[in-house]
Amino acid sequence: MMNIKSIVTLCLTFLITAILGVVNPSPAYAFEAQLANSTTHWINQGGSKMTLVLANCGVSQPIVCQASGTYVNNEPGYKCQGSPYPLTGVYYINTQTISWSVAWSNGHDDCQSVTGWTGYLGSNSSGQLQFLTDWNLAYATSGGGRTIQQGKDTFTKVPHPISSQSLLKDSQSE
Repeated sequence: MMNIKSIVTLCLTFLITAILGVVNPSPAYAFEAQLANSTTHWINQGGSKMTLVLANCGVSQPIVCQASGTYVNNEPGYKCQGSPYPLTGVYYINTQTISWSVAWSNGHDDCQSVTGWTGYLGSNSSGQLQFLTDWNLAYATSGGGRTIQQGKDTFTKVPHPISSQSLLKDSQSE
């Protein structure tokens, strides 16, 4: 049977462990603090650039953030290149998973198509944050049919801000 001193010691140990777990989270959740309620900038292997805004991150479980921002397509072989398109989606902090979509229509072009990305957050061997994603592009074919093309993208976080104007300027000079 436990005495009062043992019970108090056990309770204090549990309380301290719980507090340290919240104040000093495990390395697996270190990415969370870098992304919640922030604006970050990303580039994929094809040169497409994204400004991602994660906002209104909840405090209940699961913790969900609204995703918005802009996406500039620079992928060779695809239309609607070189100008920013709005993106919208959701990011789950607890699972570090994300989903966003882009409708390829803005004041500059209208490709009458939409792409959705779904993936998760990780890091490469250099420690850079990356979103590893699968995408689906739905569009109308020249013959009037419809199709869905699929692929994979890896988005790497870049350390500097990219404005819509510089995205447009950079994509036109590439």
